[in-house]
Amino acid sequence: MVEQADALLTELARRGETRTWEPGSTVVTENEVADCMYIVHTGALRAVVAGDAGRVVELDTLGPGEFFGELMLSGERRSASVQVTARALLTRVPRTAVDEVLASRPDLALQMIQRLVQRVRTLTHTVTRLASVDVYGRLVGLFEALAMDEQGLRVVPGPMSQARIAERLGASRAMVNRLLQDLARGGYIEVTRERIVLLKKLPPRW
Repeated sequence: MVEQADALLTELARRGETRTWEPGSTVVTENEVADCMYIVHTGALRAVVAGDAGRVVELDTLGPGEFFGELMLSGERRSASVQVTARALLTRVPRTAVDEVLASRPDLALQMIQRLVQRVRTLTHTVTRLASVDVYGRLVGLFEALAMDEQGLRVVPGPMSQARIAERLGASRAMVNRLLQDLARGGYIEVTRERIVLLKKLPPRW
């Protein structure tokens, strides 16, 4: 499966233009016309949508070996903005080139479909979590998903600002600030600019 996925991206990348994007850059913008897709070779990005009252909600993160902008296959406008969070090398593949590859290589078209199905599952999970779990439950889930073992400690690597956490949770920065302060006072976490250390198991409820 991995080799087939690599074959898909390799074939598409041959027909595109590759360049480097710096952190803070916006590669595609929500609601703009979708006329191409992008392949991620290095770096990190995030997909976000605009919420109520100017709030930004983070839907997903993207890294090497992934692609985005696939909605251009239906001729739709972009459903989300994609921003660079770590210096990235991307290949822009125009729609005409993608159409040619998928028409001439049915095996690669199947791989594209399978990856799109997985993307839909991921987004469905994100939306379900936002709708059914309270902010504290989302925070616990985020920490569990990102935590890594580091010298005997469970650590959420950073920098992870309160604004970034709020966007990933679909919550206000004020609410995130309250939760982090309460957890720190309770001895559950230690927050620094570089990381968040999980000192002990987080309580099931806030």
